[in-house]
Amino acid sequence: MSRSLRIFGMAGSLREHAYSRGVLNTLAEMLPAGSQMSIGDIGELPFYNHDLELSHLPESVIEIRREVAACDAVIIVSPEYNHGIPGALKNALDWLSRPAFKSGMVNKPVFFLTLSEGMLGGVRAQLQLRETLASMLCVLPPLPEIAMGNISAKVTEGKLTDAATLTFTQRMLDNFLASVVK
Repeated sequence: MSRSLRIFGMAGSLREHAYSRGVLNTLAEMLPAGSQMSIGDIGELPFYNHDLELSHLPESVIEIRREVAACDAVIIVSPEYNHGIPGALKNALDWLSRPAFKSGMVNKPVFFLTLSEGMLGGVRAQLQLRETLASMLCVLPPLPEIAMGNISAKVTEGKLTDAATLTFTQRMLDNFLASVVK
C-alpha cells in the first residue's frame, strides 16, 4: 500500500481492560507504516436525543463526528451482549448516523469484527452491526465475517496473541485496507 491512512477506531465495550479494546489496539499495530488510528471514547457520548441535537449539540458529539469525517476508514470491534451489540456502541452509531443520509459515515469504509467468550464469537451481534452500518450507507467491503470466539484464551495482557487469529485478522485487514486505497 502506497499511502498512509487515518483510521478511526471504536471499541464496543466501555470496560477499561475490555477484550474489544485489546483487539482494537492490536489492529492499530497491524496498520501499515505511516498510518494512524485514533480511538474514540464512546462512553463520553450522551444518550441520543433529537431535541439535544437540535438545541445544543454536545462537544463530545461534535468531536467524534469531526474525527469520523476526517478519517479514511472506521474500524469497530464489538462484544456481543444478549445476542446484540452493546447499547453504548449503538448509541454512538445513532449519533454518527445524523444527519440522516448526509452524515460523515455515508460512503465511509468500515471494517468490523465481533467477539465473545463463547464459541460463536458474537455472530448475532455481527448481523445487527452489519444491518445498522448498511442503513447508515457505509461501505462494507465483501469480506468473510470475523467473529472471534473464546476470546479470553486469545487475548493476553491487553493484546490479541492467538497466532491463527492474528494471521487471519491481518489478512482480512490488509484486504480491507487495499479496498480503501483504491
